Amino acid sequence: MKDAVGKTSAPRRQSMTDSELRYRRLFEAAQDGILIVDVETGLIMDANPFLVDMLGYSRDELVKRRLWEVGAFGDLEANRGAFKTLQDQAYIRYEDLPLRARSGRLIQVEFVSNVYLVGEDRVIQCNIRDITDRKTAEAALIKSEALLREQSVRDHLTGLFNRRYLEETLERELLRADRKRLPLGVIMLDVDHFKQFNDSASHAAGDAILRELGRRLIELVRREDIAARYGGDEFTVILPDASLQVTRKRAELLRGINLQIPLGGQELAAVTLSLGVAVFPGHGTNSAVILKAADDALYRAKAAGRNRVVVAAR
Repeated sequence: MKDAVGKTSAPRRQSMTDSELRYRRLFEAAQDGILIVDVETGLIMDANPFLVDMLGYSRDELVKRRLWEVGAFGDLEANRGAFKTLQDQAYIRYEDLPLRARSGRLIQVEFVSNVYLVGEDRVIQCNIRDITDRKTAEAALIKSEALLREQSVRDHLTGLFNRRYLEETLERELLRADRKRLPLGVIMLDVDHFKQFNDSASHAAGDAILRELGRRLIELVRREDIAARYGGDEFTVILPDASLQVTRKRAELLRGINLQIPLGGQELAAVTLSLGVAVFPGHGTNSAVILKAADDALYRAKAAGRNRVVVAAR
């Protein structure tokens, strides 16, 4: 409101002063970083104490420099178009922007910029929230969930996949093999005379054998294969895209594993393996049938004298 000579009245001037004072108090006390930037030049006009503490730059080092000239915001220069977008659209938001503090520490921030009118001048207000702790907590949660998932599908003794994971994976691989008209091999194997090792040398000996066998299987299977402890001393290997010839050759390689297990300063007797081989679709078209075919072949290998590979009957 103006008086007769066009001057702003005292109540109006007082109202503006009160408003500016309230804003300044909020600016100074804010628990987020705030930058005020000239919309035409990109020069930093003001920075609040929280931002100064966050980045480690003094207010004098920030003010009167262009935004992208400050080390923390240097990466923004790689996308100078972002500033042009802000000028045109009056809003930019980065939900996860890494800023480098003066100390070298990397800070993850949420960065929101808006264009405002201050009198007749357009300025940019950048609100910068430190989300480093939140991102660290999210990463830890993801890692923990991944670890729990990994533990739920692994056999704790051998480090191989467990039976549940094997059966779920076999179902998926059979569907894929059927869809693409590809073969799939299955090997079932177990340790010959395993009960005798347990009875004569203790359960520790049996566990040592299973651990070492698990380690060797991890070393010898292809990256795309799935090796699992099926139960007790019985193991299963799924070989995607493997023909009968390839699967049998892989089974013979596994049979040749030399398991000499040291225990209590002595070496156990040589450990041998018996193996049964089956392939999709020749020996079965679903998981239950093909696993039984491989298991029956394993039983025949045992009955024929052990330490050998037997292919399932058609």
